[in-house]
Amino acid sequence: MQRFLRRLAVAALIVLFAASVAAGMILTAHPNAGMIQQIIAPDPERLFARDDIRILVVGLDYDYDDKDQETSKTSRSDIIMAVNLDFAARRIYELSVPRDMVATLPDGREAKINEAQSQGGIRESESVVAGWLGIPPFDRYVLLRIDATKDLINALGGVDVDVENSDALKHAGKNGPIDYDDSWGHLHVHLQPGFQHLDGERAVGYARFRHDWCSDPCRIMRQQQVIRAMIGKIQRDRVNTLLHARALLDVARTDVETNLTPTEQLAVIMAFAHVGPGDLRTAQVPYVASIELPDFGDSILPDQTAKRDLVASMLLSPQKRTPVR
Repeated sequence: MQRFLRRLAVAALIVLFAASVAAGMILTAHPNAGMIQQIIAPDPERLFARDDIRILVVGLDYDYDDKDQETSKTSRSDIIMAVNLDFAARRIYELSVPRDMVATLPDGREAKINEAQSQGGIRESESVVAGWLGIPPFDRYVLLRIDATKDLINALGGVDVDVENSDALKHAGKNGPIDYDDSWGHLHVHLQPGFQHLDGERAVGYARFRHDWCSDPCRIMRQQQVIRAMIGKIQRDRVNTLLHARALLDVARTDVETNLTPTEQLAVIMAFAHVGPGDLRTAQVPYVASIELPDFGDSILPDQTAKRDLVASMLLSPQKRTPVR
């Protein structure tokens, strides 16, 4: 798998998880599965000389050129996730950073944190996000193409999601329909509330929606809903996953860019081939205030205490449990 992980408009780990489960199911179905794994899949702790690694996951924003064709040459980050892969406990920690958070760029300007990707590409994103979180440099990165989420969900045959407006997500009122049209941004969301089956396009539209009072924090909550729906389907319906294994692996090959080497990719795949939804912990950095940032408009300031606590518990020293072997 030459290119293992790249652009998801919803959440990058699903490509990793889906490919992991698909590959794991194929290999473990073989009568000599244990021997095969020992031969072709190196132990990730030995390979990385650590029991966990931190990965920056970035999904590029939707941009269109003057011919109305998708382009990502100067895209900002639409999704920013700091991920800790815990090899010893076989757990995944994912901390989302809202794209409107105020950060300082290398040139000293204050800007929205997603501007780093547009200004200096993935390398600047790695530097700015790590500095903003107060962690050592990321070990690896994953960059996701625009259609990865849609392609992945379609490869799974769709997912079941409880569609909720912001009132329902925040327990502030009644649930209701989501209706929004943005012709320039090619976003058209028309969903009734409640539990329902969504194809890739409708699931991505639901996860991208942020145009109400809750805005980006609720969009992240919707992204995480879709993440868990995909993981749940992959894990519960293993026959479906196996039948769609080729399509899932094709998504990983075509929609993802990473600096994980092929050997590292295989080690990660096999390490997490049997994890379930309970092994994925997700959270987002909360904010305390909004400000008007010159040249960037409405921006948000983080809750510094909550950020520090989340970084410590998810990225630096998560609670350990008995290693899985």
